[in-house]
Amino acid sequence: MISLLVICVLGFLFVLWAVKKKEMLFKHALLWWFLDIILIILIFIPGILRFIADLMGIETISNMIFLFGFIIVLGIILLLTMLVAEQKAQITTLSQEVGILENKVRGLENGNHKKTNR
Repeated sequence: MISLLVICVLGFLFVLWAVKKKEMLFKHALLWWFLDIILIILIFIPGILRFIADLMGIETISNMIFLFGFIIVLGIILLLTMLVAEQKAQITTLSQEVGILENKVRGLENGNHKKTNR
């Protein structure tokens, strides 16, 4: 129990460090902190796991933990997929804007060269 608590506290501190170093956005850190707090609660009140397993009709707590872990991982994958799609759209927009600006710069350079050559 103590080792799990130490792991949770270290995970919490690691995410805090990552946010301070700007390696993780605060909105993404909230998810990890939320999961960390839930784990700490489950460490101190292990009867909750048995109650939830019984409520769901799951025979063993370990199966329920694997199910929840699988659901959490799927949720994180979904969020990351949405983030990648959003960033792809931003990259496409920025690439198009850079192309337009490069075209304008070339047009201005060509226009200036023609005026100076006269």
